Amino acid sequence: MTDRNAGAPRARAKPRRPGVRTALAVVGDDAVVAKYASRGRECAFANTRLFGRVVTAFYDDALEPAGVRASQLALLWAIVACEPVEMGRLGEVTATDQTTLSRTVAKLRRAGLVAMDTAEDRRVRLLRLTPRGRRTFARAMPCWEAAQRAIDRWLPLATLNALAKQARHLPREAG
Repeated sequence: MTDRNAGAPRARAKPRRPGVRTALAVVGDDAVVAKYASRGRECAFANTRLFGRVVTAFYDDALEPAGVRASQLALLWAIVACEPVEMGRLGEVTATDQTTLSRTVAKLRRAGLVAMDTAEDRRVRLLRLTPRGRRTFARAMPCWEAAQRAIDRWLPLATLNALAKQARHLPREAG
C-alpha cells in the first residue's frame, strides 16, 4: 500500500491562537455546529460580501452600455484622480492587494484603457488613462449617475459614505 501524498510537499499549518481548539474540543464539534448553524445571517463578513455582490451586479448592469464593469470603473476613477500614479500608491488608495491590482491593471492595459510609463527612477511605473480610457470613463459617467440615483433610493448614499469612512479606519483599529 502506497501513500499518494508521500512525495507531495506538505502545506504549513497556520498557527492557532492558544486555547481555541481546546475550548472547541471540550464543548464538542456537534454542539458548536448546532449552536451556530442558524446564526450565519449575523456574520458581518458574510453580510458585507453579500452586499458587495448585490451592489456590484447592480452597477455592472448599469455600466454595461459603457462597456466597463464596476470594478474597472472604480480603478479607472482612482487612476484619473491621482494620475500619474505609481502602482503601490494606487494599491493604497484603493485598498487593493498587489496581486489583484496587478491582474486588474493588466486587463485594463490589454483593453487599451490604461498606459504604464516609466518614471524618472526607471524602477517606478506610473499609470495613466489612455485617450480611449478617458472616452470610456466619460461614457460611463451618465450610467454611473443613474445607478447612483437608483442606489440612493434603496440605501441612502449618506449612509454608505459614513460606513465607508468607518471602514477606512477599521484595519488600523482592529489590530
